[in-house]
Amino acid sequence: MRIFGDSKSSAAKVQSIAVMQDVKKYWDGLSDGHPVPLRSDVDPRSIQKVLKHAFILERIAPGMARLRVSCNTLTDVMGMDMRGMPMSSMINDASRDSFAEAMERVFDAPAIGRLELVSSRSFGRTGLHAEMMLLPLRSDSGQVDRILGAITCEGGPLKAPHRFDVEGSFLRRIDMPGNEKPLLQNAVMRPQKVELTAPLANSQMRKQSEPSDAPRLIPTRHPHLRVVVSGA
Repeated sequence: MRIFGDSKSSAAKVQSIAVMQDVKKYWDGLSDGHPVPLRSDVDPRSIQKVLKHAFILERIAPGMARLRVSCNTLTDVMGMDMRGMPMSSMINDASRDSFAEAMERVFDAPAIGRLELVSSRSFGRTGLHAEMMLLPLRSDSGQVDRILGAITCEGGPLKAPHRFDVEGSFLRRIDMPGNEKPLLQNAVMRPQKVELTAPLANSQMRKQSEPSDAPRLIPTRHPHLRVVVSGA
């Protein structure tokens, strides 16, 4: 998956990378010995520089989350205050299953998620390209049911509302102490066409030669969505 679309300007790419790095660095700093930080430790004052891009989600059902704390970027994109709204309200119907699966994996694995989104073009205006990062959080009960997120958008004119399709996804599982449940436990697998980029025999030989701690890509029911499993 490409993290940044080719249509993005260089300045927009740099800004998006900087925002995601700042939010991820802040999230990392909250760990305090646990791989998933507590929601109660999040202090918006500590990320003032990127606050207009940051939001907090609350899990309300499998694959669904609502905005507990919204941000200016989401308000600009949707033309309204998004607090209390389901995050899927900014996703087109055709991509909602993909978005829900990515969201559920962030909560359930848990995992760090990166999404590339694109809004459809209509007469008289171009679409938007957006990057979204999803970082899991624990509630005081210990359940992973919150997300610290960040979103950046580029394109225009910014005439709200914009709804997006999921163009690409990347998930990296977080190793949790005592967590031995299968990563695909809640996935609904459906048959799909698989294209091999090399002969099967060569692929099997490469698999056998990989070190045991090498990251593995696990397919999901959506071709653009892959889960990276590693010991990192």
